[in-house]
Amino acid sequence: MWDVAIIGAGLAGLTCARSLRSAGAQVCIVDKSKGLGGRLATRRVSAAPGRHYRVDHGARYWQPQSAAIAPLTQALLSADILAPWKVSAYELQARDASPVAVQPAPPSLYCAPNGMSAIAKYLARDFTPEDTLLTDHRVTHLNPVDGGWKISCADNKVVMAKRCALAVPAAQAADLLATCPTGAVEAAALSALRAVKYDPCLTVMSGYRNQPDMGQLDPGGWMITDTVGTSTDWIGLDSSKRRRLAKDVDSTVIVIHSKPAFAQQYLDVGDLQLAASVLLRANARKYCDWIAQPQWFQIHRWRYAQVKTHHPDATLMAAPSLVCGGDWCKKVSDSTSTTTLTGIDTAYLSGLAMAERLQFLNGGGQSKQSNLDEPSP
Repeated sequence: MWDVAIIGAGLAGLTCARSLRSAGAQVCIVDKSKGLGGRLATRRVSAAPGRHYRVDHGARYWQPQSAAIAPLTQALLSADILAPWKVSAYELQARDASPVAVQPAPPSLYCAPNGMSAIAKYLARDFTPEDTLLTDHRVTHLNPVDGGWKISCADNKVVMAKRCALAVPAAQAADLLATCPTGAVEAAALSALRAVKYDPCLTVMSGYRNQPDMGQLDPGGWMITDTVGTSTDWIGLDSSKRRRLAKDVDSTVIVIHSKPAFAQQYLDVGDLQLAASVLLRANARKYCDWIAQPQWFQIHRWRYAQVKTHHPDATLMAAPSLVCGGDWCKKVSDSTSTTTLTGIDTAYLSGLAMAERLQFLNGGGQSKQSNLDEPSP
């Protein structure tokens, strides 16, 4: 039986796992996806024989605001996982107008040249696949048993642990808690999870086999926030994040994020090709005609893209040995402003808080946070 099982291998779950492992706990991570990272998501697109592109279709960049995450940011920079993204930021402020350069320029942004999922792989580097790191295992039921938790997966895999952390979207955590026997978890916890609200998003990834004319946009890297449109929230030149190989010098990749209301129309639609076409054509009309004529494109649906209503604490205790957390947890305190915290910040801080709560239950004391984010030798 593991000391702790963590369900969810996004930033919060991986942070929690690293903190507990650093404190000496025997930890197992379980995730339904084949990959790692949750919203730290990178898709490897095979556009043609011998041509593969990494495209960030979840988190767009790394721009944390909390001082607590600074050591991890530095470690990622030292490990060559992150690099400064020298991007020009614009806003579309009026219909039928040109995008306006943001002044002053946004604070330093970091990208992951090998894709945002490289951050998750770095965080999970001390965990062993099919042993302490179980991917492609979708958890379907939780049951308290023998002073711990029985975690059952759709493929009949069973994980036993003394304590458990649910580092998944609040709606998914609520669904798992609902599988527990009556009285096993706090009724108030279910209500609190259901109170968390999300905005959805559709992400379009599109590739072009040349370097088209960018017009007034910076060919070295650009992103545009659309403040007036009804379909697009953000569009960016994703290929400007990459270390380009000689065979890729003629490739251009852009990523489009939709507005929540637009995504809501397509949440339960099986074929998203129409939605992708609408987003591509809309941005072609606004910026460059070639955007509507990609060599290839793909689209991804995020039901839980952005947290709209947070849980007002860094964690949520559902039972004496069961804690929930993630980017949907935002602790409000007098000493720390939370108005500027990003989803990266809230996920990381919640991961640390979950680890501390679980260590406290075991009498383990404080998290060894100071050892977590030292740069690799």
